[in-house]
Amino acid sequence: MSDLIINEHKSASYAPRTYHNASVADLTLAVAIDFNTAGEKLTHKAAGEKYLPIWYYTTSLLASREIYSTCKRLNVKTLNIAGNGIYTFFDQGIDQVEINQKLYEILSLVHKHWPIEHIVSGGQTGVDTAGAVVACTLGIPCTLTLPKGLKMRFADGLDVSVPEEQIRADINGFVKRLLGDNV
Repeated sequence: MSDLIINEHKSASYAPRTYHNASVADLTLAVAIDFNTAGEKLTHKAAGEKYLPIWYYTTSLLASREIYSTCKRLNVKTLNIAGNGIYTFFDQGIDQVEINQKLYEILSLVHKHWPIEHIVSGGQTGVDTAGAVVACTLGIPCTLTLPKGLKMRFADGLDVSVPEEQIRADINGFVKRLLGDNV
């Protein structure tokens, strides 16, 4: 697994961590099925002009082309991966494994033609976790910054503090599954 750093933001709120991740990246990639959630609106506000929304149902090839072209135009080295949490996808019958696979299909093509040097993410379930899984699978250094207490929100919509060891174990398990599915 590539370098994976898990940080705890000084604030237990999601907003400061969202602004932090957007500020350290050259581009925020938001992958979502619903861009009208409070989290997606905040991500867009935090990233400003360095924001690229990709609708989850866009074909992987079209999404890859759009991301590649934006990365090349902006000379992106560090990419912030953001998007809907598992609680939003859950209602559509989409699980974490499917999100990981979709993001892998997209970013592996981008990374092949425009090497990404670093991925940052908020460490939440859904697209954030998929960003870490894909980074580790592709050998890209990754930094997750979660709210204080390593707070994550799961399919039931509840926030839970998760030990760092469990976050690492979950990501590692998803990496193994993704590698197995893509050999």
